Amino acid sequence: MSCGLPVPYVKMNKDGVILIKSSRAADLLGMQVDTIRDCFDEESHNKLMKFMMPFSGEKTFEANIKAKDQPFLLCDVSISWEAEFAHVVFIPTGKHVQGLEEKLLELRMRLSSTDFELFEKKEALEDAMKRLDELSGPFIPISEKMAFVPLFGDITESKMITVTGNALKTAYEGQFEEIFFDLSATGEMDESGVQKLSELFRMLHYMNGKPVKIIGVKPKHARQLNSLDVDWPVYFETSLKEVLIEHLQIDK
Repeated sequence: MSCGLPVPYVKMNKDGVILIKSSRAADLLGMQVDTIRDCFDEESHNKLMKFMMPFSGEKTFEANIKAKDQPFLLCDVSISWEAEFAHVVFIPTGKHVQGLEEKLLELRMRLSSTDFELFEKKEALEDAMKRLDELSGPFIPISEKMAFVPLFGDITESKMITVTGNALKTAYEGQFEEIFFDLSATGEMDESGVQKLSELFRMLHYMNGKPVKIIGVKPKHARQLNSLDVDWPVYFETSLKEVLIEHLQIDK
C-alpha cells in the first residue's frame, strides 16, 4: 500500500513489517522492500534494533540504507511510535549537504562581491586621504629663491610621509635658498609625525645647505615640542608677513 506524502516515508508494525510506503519511499528503496530491516545494510541493523520497541516522542539517527540505485546511502532516519505502529522517515543527508554547499557557494560569492566592493571603497578612501595629506602641506614657490610650505591639521606620520615626497621633489627641481614652514594652522603633533617632519628638515638642509625656517609656532606647539624633546635643525621666524617684508626690502 502506498501514500502520497512528499517524503520517503514508511509505516511499520512492531514486527518491522512495512504496511504503508510513500511513492517517494518506493523511488528511494524500491518496490520489493517488505520489512524495515530490508531497508538497512547489515552494519546498521544493530542500530535499528534500539528503535524497534515503542517509545514516546521522536528519535533520529544516522544510518546507511540500501537504496534502489546504490547499495549504501547515508540518511537521517526519524522514527516515532503511535500505539503499535511506527512512522519512519528517510532523509538522504546528501541532499542536505548539497543544499548546504549551494548556500555556502552563494554566500561565498556574495562575500567575494562584498569584499571587492569594500576593497574598491578602501582604495578610494586611501586615495582621498593621500590627496588630503598632499593638500595639507603644499610646497609653494614664492620666488626663484624662496618657498613656503603651510601645514594644515594634525602632524601625523602618514601625512608627513606624503608631504615629504612632494616637498623633496619640488625642492630638488628648484634652487631655493630659503624654505619656510608655517605651523599657524596645525593642530596636535604626535611623536612619529614630529620625527618624520624632523627628517624632512634635515634632508632639505642637506639639499640646499641652509636650515629650514619655521614661522607661526604657537605656545601649545612649543609645549608639545618641548615634551617630545625635539631638536630641529631650523631657525624660527615670527610671521610670514615680516619675512616677506624683509625679503622685498632685500630685493630692492
